[in-house]
Amino acid sequence: MKQVSIRTKLFLTVLTLAVPLLALVGGLAYLQGKGAVERTTFEHLTSIRAGKANQIERYFEQIRSVTRSFAKDHMVMEAMMDFDVAHDELAGIELSNERQHAVTRHYRDHFLPKLAAHSAEVIEAAELIPTDAAELYLQYHYIAANPNELGEKDLLEDAGDGTTYSETHRLYHQVLRDFVDEFGFYDLFLIDGSGNVVYTVSKEVDLGTNLIDGPYRESNLAAVYRAAQEDVLSDSVRLVDFESYAPSYGEPASFMAAPVLDGVWLLGVLVFQMPVGEI
Repeated sequence: MKQVSIRTKLFLTVLTLAVPLLALVGGLAYLQGKGAVERTTFEHLTSIRAGKANQIERYFEQIRSVTRSFAKDHMVMEAMMDFDVAHDELAGIELSNERQHAVTRHYRDHFLPKLAAHSAEVIEAAELIPTDAAELYLQYHYIAANPNELGEKDLLEDAGDGTTYSETHRLYHQVLRDFVDEFGFYDLFLIDGSGNVVYTVSKEVDLGTNLIDGPYRESNLAAVYRAAQEDVLSDSVRLVDFESYAPSYGEPASFMAAPVLDGVWLLGVLVFQMPVGEI
């Protein structure tokens, strides 16, 4: 019994000493292993971050080159001039009360409810509904009376109203829309020297508005337009960061712009709305 007792005591003594030692060794090994895994993971994520940053930088540089080149394209210059002239002709056309009410209904029944669903900002309809003759005309024929659903208004090539504007639109729209689709842009704008949005591909409610004194004068679209207009001699392309943009139903929007020049004469500004999904 004494032998058994001594053995038991020795076993318990060794066990008492060994268990904490094993726990200590195991704990140190765990901490070392955890640290190594964390370092490896952190280095991997850092590498991914650098790679993604380089991808985004290259992507924006590509878009800058596309914007700069497209703004110098002869067809774009002609489109800018033609839309400018056609837009001016609309200033003398008065819409009937019925058609003006159709524009108001579009804001009330379609645009404002969708904007409210995507944005917490409260905007009164009176702040946005057009009062300018050309703006009303464009928004009636190419938005309110456009038979295509929201998000598909760009499918209309000719409003069929017999105006110079619709002839010009039919001439250029397919080419400009294909270009936007090819490069994955959200939208393309042609804005004249007076700040009028004389053409867009997507046909949202910024069509026809004025970026100097209109409802979107505080938007980042207006900001990039002013920047491009003020820097016509440096051959630079201007970019503004993402902000909520009301005509796109409050979704984040970023814009890249370049002046459209005929020699040193400013014809207008070309603007691309950047695709959120790509970034």
